[in-house]
This record gives sequence, C-alpha cells and structure tokens, in this order.
Amino acid sequence: MSANTATLTLHCADVKGIVFHVSRFIYELGGNIIDAQQHSETIDDRFFMRVFFDTGGISRTRREIHEGLAELAARYGMETRLSFSDERKRMAIMVSKYDHCLYDLLLRHQYGEINADTALIVSNHNDLEHVAANFRVPFVCVPVSADTRAESETRVLELFRTHHVDFVVMARYMQILTPLFIDAYTHRIINVHHGFLPAFKGAKPYHQAYEHGVKLIGATSHYATADLDMGPIIEQETIRVSHAHSPNDLVALGRDVERKVLSTAVQAHADDRIMVYRRRTIVFR
Repeated sequence: MSANTATLTLHCADVKGIVFHVSRFIYELGGNIIDAQQHSETIDDRFFMRVFFDTGGISRTRREIHEGLAELAARYGMETRLSFSDERKRMAIMVSKYDHCLYDLLLRHQYGEINADTALIVSNHNDLEHVAANFRVPFVCVPVSADTRAESETRVLELFRTHHVDFVVMARYMQILTPLFIDAYTHRIINVHHGFLPAFKGAKPYHQAYEHGVKLIGATSHYATADLDMGPIIEQETIRVSHAHSPNDLVALGRDVERKVLSTAVQAHADDRIMVYRRRTIVFR
C-alpha cells in the first residue's frame, strides 16, 4: 500500500447528496479518489461509505484535514473514521495451545498480506513460545485461573498499552474475556469460533454439531462482546460433512475453515473495510 493514501469510512442518514459532498470534500483537499464503495441499509435508513484516496496532492496538515472532516460530519450527522496508510495499526495476538490460526496469521503477515504490525503474542500457556521466536515476535505468557483472572487481564491490558496495540486477535485463545477487557477494545477484538454462529455457541461446537447430525459445519469470525459468541459477525464459511465423520474428523476438517475466516476478518479490519452498526457489520470488499 502506498504511503500517500488514506481511508475514510462513514455512516449517516440515507439522504441525497452524501456522495457528492464527500467527494467534493476530498477534491477540495487536493486528494484523488482511488476507490469508493457505498451501501444503503434498510435498518434505520442508514447510508454507509468507504473511500480510499490518494493524499499525495494534499498540502494541508492532518489536523486541518480532521477539523474539516469534523465540520462536514456535524453538518450531515455523520459518524466518520479517517486513517492514513503510513500510520499502520499494531496487532496483538492472543492464543492458547492450538497453533493453526497463529501460524496462518504470522505467515500471512510475513508475506505482506496483513496491513498491520504484529506487536506481540500473549498466551496463557508457554507451549507456543517457540513459534513466536521463529517469527521474531515478542511473546509473553500470562497464566489465567478463576482466582487470578482480573489480575491477569490487568497485566495483559498494561502490556497492550506499553506496546501501543490498536486491535486484538483471538487466535483460538481458550479463555472468556471479561466485559472490562472487552470494553477497552470495543469492536477491536476479533475472535474465531469453531462453529457456524449463532448455532452451537460455547464449548465443543464440533461435538454439538455431531450430536445434531448436521451436514454442514463452519467457522465464524466476529468481534468479541460481553455476550459470549454473539458479537457482530465478520466472516463465515462452511464445508459439507456426512454421518460418517466422527467428532475428531469434524475438528480436523474445521481447521482450514477457522484459519480462513480469521485471516479474512483480520485483513478486512486492518484495511478499514468493516463498519459496525447495531449487531450487524458492513464489510466492504
């Protein structure tokens, strides 16, 4: 991604002229629109827009740009977010003992497929420290128990502040986060659930699927909320199975799906392609 680009996302009441006013704002700055996408949502008659534009011709300071955007937003009741490509997000990965999602994220990051920096890996076990070492990513083990959960989360949040973490990826981190932790990163904690939500929430979703004799299994990436496994869904995918597959077969088959939906969600978040409204996500492609 060019260092001279920016991404603007916004939503507001669906009224005539929004595209014109946003385009004129960028034009008058001296920017050049590279890509623009929009969506009209029937819920509350809401309009969503994502604009990716070149900033090479802009002579104004970023403070001036933000001030101008704030004026535009106030005029049309917009909720906006503006990010510049040279201000890369910093990602923390939380993991327990399963390594497949962690490896996939680190490899994709190494290949330049994730537009963010990996700040650190946090785990409640030491099992995957060698993986972090292989990829030269800082690793911190913070054990968690029922008695120490509050203290452990406080330490993790302090680590995130020290490493200037912008968003968090739960790559099969097998702990339930408290509302206090989630509120610190609202809509910035991406979880992968090894089930096709909202079906089969909670523990052992593949075993639940087996007991129900399903013919499709899937995985879901979503933003973590205090309501377990019920946060805004970002990506889902399924594969076909049959009565001949055991629970262990379903677990094995599901690994590829888990990797894919998680990495897709992380890429979209890093690129500012996701907007959350109520319980829904608008994911621009």
